[in-house]
Amino acid sequence: MQRDAEALSTFAAGLFRETYAADTAASDLADYIAGNFGSERQRAEIVDPRGVVLLAVKAGDQDAILGYAHLVMLAPGEALLNRLYVEAGCRGTGLAGRLLDALRGECRQRGAAGLRLTVFEKNARAIAFYRRSGFADVGTIDFTVGEDVQRDIEMLLPIEVGPAALT
Repeated sequence: MQRDAEALSTFAAGLFRETYAADTAASDLADYIAGNFGSERQRAEIVDPRGVVLLAVKAGDQDAILGYAHLVMLAPGEALLNRLYVEAGCRGTGLAGRLLDALRGECRQRGAAGLRLTVFEKNARAIAFYRRSGFADVGTIDFTVGEDVQRDIEMLLPIEVGPAALT
C-alpha cells in the first residue's frame, strides 16, 4: 500500500507539474503539489471507502504507472471524478477512455446517477476528451493553485443506473 502511494505521489505530482507549469507560477505549483500529492495524501485516498483509485500500470512492471483515476462519492447518487491522469506517451491510445469506462462501472455499482468533474479552462485537450466522452458543461468554478485563483469548467456526465445499464 505504501509503495503504491509513493509511486502514485511521484507520478501525479510530475504530471500535474508538466500539465500546468506553463500557466501557473512555480511557487504556486509547488504549494499545490505539496498539499495534494504527498504520499500520505495518496495513501489516504487509496484506502478511503468513499472512493476508489484505479491504477493503469505497464504490463510486467507494476511499478510503472501509465495512468490513474480517482473517484469520490460526494453524496448518495453523486460522484466526483477528482483526477484522471495519463502519461503523455499514452495519450491517444484509449487508456483514458478505459479508465473512464471503469469509473462509469464504479458509479453504477455505487448508485451514482451523475459523474461530476472540474477541468482547468486552459486544458483544451482534457476538455475535448470529456466532451467527446459525453460530459456537458454545467458552469464554472474558481480553483486555487497556491495563491493563483484560476477558473475551471464544471462538467457532468449522466450515468445510467438500473437494469438497462447492466445489459
